[in-house]
Amino acid sequence: MKARGLLEALGRRRLMLLVLLLCIFFMASREVTDPDFWWHLRTGQHILETKSIPRQDIFSYTLPNQPWITHEWLTEIILYLIYSVSGQEGLILTFAAVITGAFALLYLQCPGRPYLAAFVIILAAITSAVTWGVRPQMFSLFLSSAFLYILHSYKRGRKKIIWLLPPLMVLWANLHGSFFLGLVFPSVHIVGATIANLYRGSSEQSLAWSDVRRLLIVTLIAGLAPLANPNGIRLLLYPFGTLGSPAMQAYIMEWFSPDFHQIQFQPLALFILLIVVALGLSRRTPSATGFLFLVGFGYASLRSARHIPLFALTASPILAAQLLHVWQRSKWSRRFTLTRRHSGTTYLILNWLLLSLVILGGAIKVGLTLSGNTAAQKDAFPVEAVDFIEEQHITGNMYNLYHWGGYLTWRLYPDQKVFIDGRADVYGDAFIDQYLQVYQLREDWEEPLDAYQVTLVIVEDGSPLSTVLNGTPEWERRYADQKAVIFVRQARGEW
Repeated sequence: MKARGLLEALGRRRLMLLVLLLCIFFMASREVTDPDFWWHLRTGQHILETKSIPRQDIFSYTLPNQPWITHEWLTEIILYLIYSVSGQEGLILTFAAVITGAFALLYLQCPGRPYLAAFVIILAAITSAVTWGVRPQMFSLFLSSAFLYILHSYKRGRKKIIWLLPPLMVLWANLHGSFFLGLVFPSVHIVGATIANLYRGSSEQSLAWSDVRRLLIVTLIAGLAPLANPNGIRLLLYPFGTLGSPAMQAYIMEWFSPDFHQIQFQPLALFILLIVVALGLSRRTPSATGFLFLVGFGYASLRSARHIPLFALTASPILAAQLLHVWQRSKWSRRFTLTRRHSGTTYLILNWLLLSLVILGGAIKVGLTLSGNTAAQKDAFPVEAVDFIEEQHITGNMYNLYHWGGYLTWRLYPDQKVFIDGRADVYGDAFIDQYLQVYQLREDWEEPLDAYQVTLVIVEDGSPLSTVLNGTPEWERRYADQKAVIFVRQARGEW
């Protein structure tokens, strides 16, 4: 009787939402394998121990005192505090909850709840999952969803909620460098509403002129809010430097266009295809705001895999609205209408069975993720090679892989500093090109090694660089496993 009463209290809609959020939470629980996680963690530790935010590079020996805009300082503190209390397991569960929260807010923006909206949200989640993990971008995912939810609520009459944008912008600017999206989202609504009012007159899909003016004022205030950060006005220029970096665009995989030959990008292809089909079948024109979101963020997602979650967030309510219109016009909608007879014992048993299976399967998945975290990190990073460096007390100027730099910083700093790590914005295009000159064995590839007096090299075993060094008498192969190889330069005269 208690079980029956609980499910009746939950109701069909709440039960569907619970199942949906549990599925996303379990799916979002992932091993910690992001290369940048480690230097973020070390930065948080440094800030808390020194009670100061670094303004210059402290992790590499190659660019001492290089200016560093530590734009994610608050995220890094949060990372280290959670790590100190609950280890990596706590971080995995915390970031899974952040991701789940983002899609819970997205669900509330979608028409056709519970079933149609749940279908769209699951597809959007799978589409954006390629970027998930224990990483600062997940705070941006949540805040993007929060901004879109606030704008959605404002458009539907909740006028006071719009004043949450400026304080949230202050928070966002101290968590992650993509805070400028907090200005893009309301700007799209302003432009879309202006177009709708000018060319179609007022409609239920557009804001009244008074609402547009209020939104414009709030957006202008939100534009000033990011100045409340330790880096001052320099932070406002940071996003544009990142987006305009040729090296980051050319060599960092997350900035590449999605490769639809890879399985992880197939949900994006399905998502786009479903939008096209829904628009064609519904014969219902999206609002000007919706059109701007579809075109702008659709292009961004095709330009860079990093922007796929933004497309999923902005397009999902539009897709749900189009699918709902198609469904309501079809004869099937009347045949599958739920009636009171579905509230009987059989219905309750099926609901309990569904909920139990989701919880059981999810608990197994999370358990496997937590227990397999160490193995996943050994597969991603040179764990045993760094153990060897520590045990043998090997020192000297080190040349390392770009995506291993953060892990080496976490394990070896401050005793050993790295050649390069994932902070491409700190190193700049010219230095990244020097790094690649060595790794890709370009002409005069040894020059950077000599210029920076490198005596220790740690790269993948079997890479072209390791093959060349293995045949060079000047370099001794000191250690090798299936993941990494370590070379130490033999003593030489004056540099």
